Amino acid sequence: MERIAKHAGLSSEQVRAALAMRGDVYPEVQDRVTASASELRYTITVRDRVAMAAGTSVATVNRAYRPDARHLVRPEVLQAIEREAARMGYTPDPVAQARRTQQSTIVAICPEMTHLSSPYHTALIRALTEVVTERGLYPVITPIPQDRLLPDIAQSSITSLVVLWEDPRTEQQAAALRAAGRQAVLIGHHGRLPSVAPDWTDAYERLTHRALEQAYDVLHLGYFSEHRWAASARLEGVARALASSRHQPRLRLWLHPELDLPCAVETLHAQGMFAAAGLLEALAQTPGALERRPRLGLDGIIQELMSELRSLQKGGRQRVALLGYSDMTVRQLMWHLTADDSGVRLGDQLGLAGHDNLEPIMRYLNPVLTTVAYDFGDFARQLIDQMGPEKEGGFTGLPTELILRESL
Repeated sequence: MERIAKHAGLSSEQVRAALAMRGDVYPEVQDRVTASASELRYTITVRDRVAMAAGTSVATVNRAYRPDARHLVRPEVLQAIEREAARMGYTPDPVAQARRTQQSTIVAICPEMTHLSSPYHTALIRALTEVVTERGLYPVITPIPQDRLLPDIAQSSITSLVVLWEDPRTEQQAAALRAAGRQAVLIGHHGRLPSVAPDWTDAYERLTHRALEQAYDVLHLGYFSEHRWAASARLEGVARALASSRHQPRLRLWLHPELDLPCAVETLHAQGMFAAAGLLEALAQTPGALERRPRLGLDGIIQELMSELRSLQKGGRQRVALLGYSDMTVRQLMWHLTADDSGVRLGDQLGLAGHDNLEPIMRYLNPVLTTVAYDFGDFARQLIDQMGPEKEGGFTGLPTELILRESL
């Protein structure tokens, strides 16, 4: 401070007031202090300014934000530091703190890069960041590029917890994090990682009963992939409903092109989804029930579904219920059906149901969309609650609500 004062031709009090960002300091004085600090190659940090404003040292400010040293700061000084820090919007650098104390408060949220364009994933990421912040932790969103297993920060010692999404590479990711000594939680289902997901089994059993009560001729069950627990759980719910119903509609299920059916059946048995395993085996023996389709983006899915519906409803004889897709996908399909002027009566010739209840606007569509809802905030809280060294696995099913509306 003395060097800056001498170089700028100001008093120490003027420099201190400028660094403290007091409102009574003339702008030209601020400019002279900033210019002198730059010429002297001295970087003025917000931490420096907090120290000046609180009338203490930078070392004392550091102690105030260290849990193991905070008690060494006098209460009146601590109060002054917190007051000035709040005025300037200062928070300590969590990375520096983690390196210094070996006790990280950073939570790395690791969606796939493609998730960032998905309204569902961005809504869940927002809920996660809010919950992490409420817990006094620091959320860092670190997307995983398609050609990478994990971002570097996820395996770094500065990270206390890693949030993953279920993926075909989940086993590799979990192994890499275990080797790095990092704790992870999973959105989905896993045998050795603490994991959380909506209770799709119960939700889709109730949803399928709804479609069966409406006596639809065809149930299109969406897309099945071996590495997606949600797809398996949804199929289990459908299978349970069909097993207790007299009405047996024609079924359609799309599969991943490289899916090994016998292996998928074994996986379902291992997961305790015996009804889904039996249904998949039965569909494999039913001509026209299974069809392999490549994974597509939203626009590609809509085009495929439009073509499928035209084929199924040729001649207007079959009533089709479409299950297994998100609200966003179904909403897009509804828009395309309207724009295409297909003449299909939604809620009658064609039944539609989504899941996530992502946007309040869904209830204002015509017809209003039947959907499966759950609380995104509760989802995030349940997931972060899995944090702790004693947590080595276990699955938590999130309660869901079937919201019946006009589309099914």
